[in-house]
Amino acid sequence: MDTRKKIAILGAGFGGLRVAKVLAQNIRTLNLLKKYEVLLIDKSDRHTYTPLLYEIATTSKEIATLFDLHSVAAYNTLKLLKNTCIRFIKNEIAHIDPVGGAITLADGEEIKCQYIVLALGSEANYFNIPGLKEYALPFKTFSDAIRIRDTVWDIAMENPGDMRIAIGGGGSTGVELAAEFKNLCGQLEKDRGCGLKVTLIESSACVLQGLDRRIVEIATKRLEKLGVNVATGEKISMIEKNRVVFADGGKIDFDVFIWTGGVKAPTLLSRMQIQTENQNRAIVGEGMECLPQTPRLKLASQIYGLGDSICFYDPITKRPIPGVARAAISQASVIAWNITQEVRAAENPSYTPKFKTYKPREYPYIIPVGGKFATAKIGPIILGGTFGWILKGLVELSYLFSIMPSIKALQIWLKGLSIFLRNEKLG
Repeated sequence: MDTRKKIAILGAGFGGLRVAKVLAQNIRTLNLLKKYEVLLIDKSDRHTYTPLLYEIATTSKEIATLFDLHSVAAYNTLKLLKNTCIRFIKNEIAHIDPVGGAITLADGEEIKCQYIVLALGSEANYFNIPGLKEYALPFKTFSDAIRIRDTVWDIAMENPGDMRIAIGGGGSTGVELAAEFKNLCGQLEKDRGCGLKVTLIESSACVLQGLDRRIVEIATKRLEKLGVNVATGEKISMIEKNRVVFADGGKIDFDVFIWTGGVKAPTLLSRMQIQTENQNRAIVGEGMECLPQTPRLKLASQIYGLGDSICFYDPITKRPIPGVARAAISQASVIAWNITQEVRAAENPSYTPKFKTYKPREYPYIIPVGGKFATAKIGPIILGGTFGWILKGLVELSYLFSIMPSIKALQIWLKGLSIFLRNEKLG
């Protein structure tokens, strides 16, 4: 019987993979592999580089197969864990019992855990808008991106003529997707006589609400140049089959409707006995630890959370920080450090743990806006155009270097670059 204490990381996204790798290395360095086991649990056996999903959804079927796209954006998790002491479990989490200190998998297996890290990401939030879930294509996963690509392509094959694509949500994901669809437009018009009329719908006064004003201006001008119809200040009241109905009575017809307008934490978190906010996100303290629902509630497992699954209030602005990949990776480092400190203290009573706190900052960001064009903010510096696109590519390569051998990372990156450049030439 395996008596090792379990450290379970739930979710193998950006933050989950990072905390698992760092923790496993620390446990090995402390020579505690016989006492502790690091588990990484995810319902998918693929680690998806989500910033490429807009490319996946808009790449011509004549340019890349499903296998090609898998290889450049969804990486085999087991291969990423090669030569580590991490045990990967492909399964869905059915229940988390922080009081009893156990997680239950979809197949009924129960695992007792000393430490649990919530890195479950998020799911689409439909805000109870009538018809939205029934008629919209979500855009959160690799499978979602492929479904969008297949749907658009199949309609183009069956019905020559203009196709109407409506995208709900003018955040970065919606902007990226709307702009890139205009690149696909050239291929469809040339070979199938099918043009794309793309409408981006946003309830706020502008797209990319909350980002730097200069970024908003660059992106808006680029969308206009590409021919995207940007409908701002439009609140969706309901979705009918092939029609968006706005609160003011206006309507837009569509052939494909894609929803990028909001996310929430998995409903699983709302059933745990920890503090959550109105979007189900777990409220965490400065060390990324989850908080019990009541002060008297004693948790058997030490629970941490990161990324889209949690709500961390910036001590300066008093507002929740955005759930971006760079933040999740930074939070993962804090969690890995703090769990390591707890393990050292548990194994050596004379050791005084030195815990870290998470200090949010303004992370650089890059927003692709169609073809070889992206806008980026790095501190006070704003980039737009080809320079932003080049920076985007370098960031992608840097991340691949951080999770796999350098030669393999370069091969994957070059293959992706080749596919997406050929796709962009079509537009």
